[in-house]
Amino acid sequence: MGLRAPTSKAYSRVQAAEAKSPLETEVAAEKAAALGRAGRAIEWALKQLDDPDIDDNREERLLRAAQAVQAYFLQRELNGLRDQREIINAFNIPRAVLNRIGIMRPR
Repeated sequence: MGLRAPTSKAYSRVQAAEAKSPLETEVAAEKAAALGRAGRAIEWALKQLDDPDIDDNREERLLRAAQAVQAYFLQRELNGLRDQREIINAFNIPRAVLNRIGIMRPR
């Protein structure tokens, strides 16, 4: 009786993860960095919402925050992460911002 390598799904996933080329590793790093930048943009935009020293009206700030949230959601979806509920809770994104996602500003 000969020996053969394990064929469990968990083992094959580990092998596949380790077998990435340098290009795939660099692409994964860039995806993570882009997601981090988009997350920081959300944090900045949400801080601006309640800042009394900003001259813009509140509607303009809500639209900026919605644009940042939409960009983050799209970045996550490009990475295969479709459920946004945990992000909404983690960032404590107000309903007023979520209601404005996708709204285009008049030029």
